[in-house]
Amino acid sequence: MAAAGNGKLTIRPLTAARVDDVKTVTRGTWGATCWDLFPRFNAKEQRVMGIRDQGPTNESRRRAVLAKLARRRHSAGLVAYDGTEPIGFISLGPRLDFSRIANSKATPPVDDVDAWVIPCITVRRGYRGRGAAIAMIQAAVDHAARHGAAAVEAYPRASGRVHDDLAFIGTKSMFEKAGFRQIRGVLPGLPKGWAPRVTMRAFASRGLKKGGGAPNRARRAASAPRRRSR
Repeated sequence: MAAAGNGKLTIRPLTAARVDDVKTVTRGTWGATCWDLFPRFNAKEQRVMGIRDQGPTNESRRRAVLAKLARRRHSAGLVAYDGTEPIGFISLGPRLDFSRIANSKATPPVDDVDAWVIPCITVRRGYRGRGAAIAMIQAAVDHAARHGAAAVEAYPRASGRVHDDLAFIGTKSMFEKAGFRQIRGVLPGLPKGWAPRVTMRAFASRGLKKGGGAPNRARRAASAPRRRSR
């Protein structure tokens, strides 16, 4: 476990019983009404599901969707706790779980590696700057490895300072500290106003047995991505 404040940081898979902890972590930020649904479903899909409106009248419906996702075998993310207090959330899953990631011009596939993705990460106000984000990213790679992922990718901001509440996609330096390396730079020709994003990747240890030790992050970071055959 990693130290967090005066307590100990523990990181657990999101379950239906822990869904309200996501609300606690994001309260007062842009993500307070998101419920981790924005990267998962495009506007049309959200309309069909009846969750397009992020106002208070739709809060229970959006919460119910995340609770359902959390009941799946591979869950929908991880929650970090300082003692018993929820302080962080990281969204995680196979790339195809996230419609906006899979179809965005900003995040096209690099190659044919079967990667999971981290679309967003949030640390609760008052607990930032203590290493919780790095610990959650590393735990996410370990979790993905245990569920058979070949690698984990993220698409953070390339550089520059930004308000903490707007850093939900992470930063390049944050993922570098967690053992990821850049495999693609900022894509040219994206619409003006879009955040400049790079693609970062960490390889999960292959053959990790259930109940086995944590993946070797040094070997994972040193691995080279396979390119698409032409």
